[in-house]
Amino acid sequence: MAKRASGADTAAGVGVALGLLAAFLPWYSYSTTTARVTVDAFRASVLGDAFFIAVAAVALILLMRRGLVADVLGERMSQRTALFAAAWCTAAIVALQLILIAAGGRSIGIGLPFAALAAAAIVIAAWMSRPHTEPRRTVGEMLKEGQPD
Repeated sequence: MAKRASGADTAAGVGVALGLLAAFLPWYSYSTTTARVTVDAFRASVLGDAFFIAVAAVALILLMRRGLVADVLGERMSQRTALFAAAWCTAAIVALQLILIAAGGRSIGIGLPFAALAAAAIVIAAWMSRPHTEPRRTVGEMLKEGQPD
């Protein structure tokens, strides 16, 4: 049965869509002696590849939340923690790429602002996601369970 999408899931979905679009749009361009070269995420550097992998990880987390894919995280890490890790990775990658473009004297293409919007949407989604905690119990309920082993 399909679950109802929360605001965090919607924001993450928008971030994934923008991130996939940004990966194929030009991130920056530069001039050589004979031509003007435009570079997308996959040719930018290893940062472009890492951005794509982080966006794919967010998509996988969304699919796990919806129950369409088995939860590969298990008990090792919560989905919220994994979403925060992927969100801050995308934000750091975009910030580093902006610094590298500015330091190299290159022109920013349309793909990098889309990547920044995608990173912002994923960070907002991670911030909006609720932690999965057990409901609070009273002392009486804990005493009824008996002594811990």
